[in-house]
Amino acid sequence: MAQSLPSDAVVVKSIKLSKLDGSKPAIDISTQVVEFNVYEDIKFPVIRAEFIVIDANDIATTFPIIGEEMIEVEFLTPGFEDISANYKLQVKSIESSTTQAQGKSKSYVIYAMSPEFFTNATQYISGKQKGQTNEIVSTICKKYLKTKKDVIVNADPTKGTQDVLISRLRPLQAIDLHRTRAVSKKYESSSYVFFENKRRFNFCTVEYLLDNQKKNINDKIFFYDTANKSDIRNMTYRNILNLKNISLVDNTTKMTSGSLNMSVKRFDLLTGKTEVSNYINREQQHKFKFSSEKPKPINSESFEQKYGKTSAVSLLVPHSSEFPENYISGSLGAKHSYVNKLDQNLFYIYVNGDTALTAGDVITINVPTPSGGTEKPKNDRLLEGNYLVSKLRHIIVNLSPTEKSYTIAMELIKGSYEDVI
Repeated sequence: MAQSLPSDAVVVKSIKLSKLDGSKPAIDISTQVVEFNVYEDIKFPVIRAEFIVIDANDIATTFPIIGEEMIEVEFLTPGFEDISANYKLQVKSIESSTTQAQGKSKSYVIYAMSPEFFTNATQYISGKQKGQTNEIVSTICKKYLKTKKDVIVNADPTKGTQDVLISRLRPLQAIDLHRTRAVSKKYESSSYVFFENKRRFNFCTVEYLLDNQKKNINDKIFFYDTANKSDIRNMTYRNILNLKNISLVDNTTKMTSGSLNMSVKRFDLLTGKTEVSNYINREQQHKFKFSSEKPKPINSESFEQKYGKTSAVSLLVPHSSEFPENYISGSLGAKHSYVNKLDQNLFYIYVNGDTALTAGDVITINVPTPSGGTEKPKNDRLLEGNYLVSKLRHIIVNLSPTEKSYTIAMELIKGSYEDVI
């Protein structure tokens, strides 16, 4: 568990509950909320949150809270008042309701999500959708999700023309279908994701995020000091409170899944012709972009030579030459290999709360290596460097009426090494 921070760790400006139709004035329930968590995830389309409430004023009955409310939370890190975090969400459900001893209060959990998730649940899309993928995604967001938030789809534009018949898919399902078919003009992996962070909706490749967000690291450099973290008084703003390396390497999965060598056959339904494209990792991985200026491959040249000579996987992609070129078959090998690389060097970390952080950012971490002696340990040259924040969870706990704890849990991905042995 992450350790608690001093009382000035966070300022919760308000947690306002309001009716969807505005029929009642909004009320601030920040004193009743003993803990709340806000989740961002590049693999999930919208923001989620949960609020743990100890209700001694029977707000649940008198307001009442029936799942038709909006909940807006705003908080900031002291000293950074111009970078507050503001999330406007819609109540999804109220669960785990329990009446406390002697009936003086009740506890329950309010689950909330972005309003677009509810709009998504009210309709289907049916019909043919034709055009560039980024344009189609933008249209779905504005026309069907009816979002007024910024939707960034052209930072990493797609190539090829999609001609897809959609049959009774909800808007977010349709976006996910197009995401899997999207091919990037610039980035070899075409590893597209669609997600919401505190800034906007984003449709781009993971490769784009790693390549571009490294320019915006600025002071987001974190240190893991096992000696200092033993005492809260020794902690500094950028200390890593807890760190766990979930996955370092899994070579058999890479080999059997075709990440070293894959064959993709495109079968033309109109002419009966077959075209074959081969992805050979040792020859093509240099085209990938990562968060390091000079990233090192996950595997050595000798390993690739030995185990990447033959195709481990063969895929068949149906196509018809009467339709526009979509480039899907030629991108599958690179996409599969790149995404598999991202499963290596996977970290979970806890850090002090910072409202400047959001999913899709790139940060730098410094990880010490065991020295076996009393001298100051050096940084681990395999694991240190820049990482993409793929998941982020703001955790704010009311420890007392005057003291709060604010930490952030993050999942970090990288896909490369800083150095090799």
